[in-house]
Amino acid sequence: MRFSVEIELSGSKLVIPTDYRRNILSLIKEAINPGQIGTEIYEKYYVKEARKIKPFTFSVHFKTDDEQSEKGRLSLTEPKLNLFFSASDSVFLIYVYNGLVQLKKDYPLFPGLKAKVGRFNLEQQKNFQLSESVFKTCSPLLVRDTDASGKSRGYITADKPEFEDRLYHSVKSMCKALLDGTPELKKNDFAAEWIRSQTVRINHYQNKDASPDSKKEMIEATSGTIKIKAPANVLQLIYDAGIGAKRSQGFGMLDVL
Repeated sequence: MRFSVEIELSGSKLVIPTDYRRNILSLIKEAINPGQIGTEIYEKYYVKEARKIKPFTFSVHFKTDDEQSEKGRLSLTEPKLNLFFSASDSVFLIYVYNGLVQLKKDYPLFPGLKAKVGRFNLEQQKNFQLSESVFKTCSPLLVRDTDASGKSRGYITADKPEFEDRLYHSVKSMCKALLDGTPELKKNDFAAEWIRSQTVRINHYQNKDASPDSKKEMIEATSGTIKIKAPANVLQLIYDAGIGAKRSQGFGMLDVL
């Protein structure tokens, strides 16, 4: 399930940080926090099992003035952005939706910019029947690289020969966490082929809970068009909850072509 919402911004300067995804995640967490309406769901995913794989993803669309933008800052051409939110857990999605509806009108979303939630659009649910689909990235896809022991050593992009294997293991882990009672995803039941791909370098914090002055890192992700072969319920999960690493931080959201 997914919805989109227009967020109106007000402030003296229409400037947002390049790691804006962090602020949007804070907004989503605010929508479900105990002071709002989502005590139970907030406790489940951010207190009791904080490292639990999250059942959602999101992307953010806005227009920028490239000539006015500078290192670490993006200059917007209009006082609004559009948030696209998707979740495999319908209860989670409803909590986020209701929480955003009830959010105060002057929420401090970015430094010097307050937000007001505008129009919502609840998208019609897509249902997958076949075992193959072509997707486009709504937000860049991140895939972790790991050593022989499974320890993370950064991220890899689509041009690396081991990309598909690392992506398979990522999807396999997500299925295990979010698809209850489903047999383990087998390697020969999954394939990913990029029809068009582009490497994107993104300014992002090393830790999503880091302080404002913590060190940033440049990470490499992939955007473009990808054909994925997998069982229909796995394709449904990928569509609803995203694919790859840091999905709940605004990466790996896909749409069907």
